[in-house]
Amino acid sequence: MEKGTNTKAEILALLEGRSEEDLAKIHQFIHDLDELEHIEFLYPSDPDFAEELTEREAEARPMLENLRDMEATLRDLDQGKIRIQ
Repeated sequence: MEKGTNTKAEILALLEGRSEEDLAKIHQFIHDLDELEHIEFLYPSDPDFAEELTEREAEARPMLENLRDMEATLRDLDQGKIRIQ
């Protein structure tokens, strides 16, 4: 019990005198860590799953590039930069 009290006192001592901006940054940092831990809990890192995601990303990348090319072409057609003959 004493250890917990000392830890709390140490944390409070570290926070004392900090500006509101610094406290907000610390709060955001802790929030981000909590969120990351929550995500890791919900979606544990499985090597097979990670490999499957990597493979799917590799498949999706050329599709996205084609989609971007098509969007650029349609935009150019709409702006009159390209004409269909």
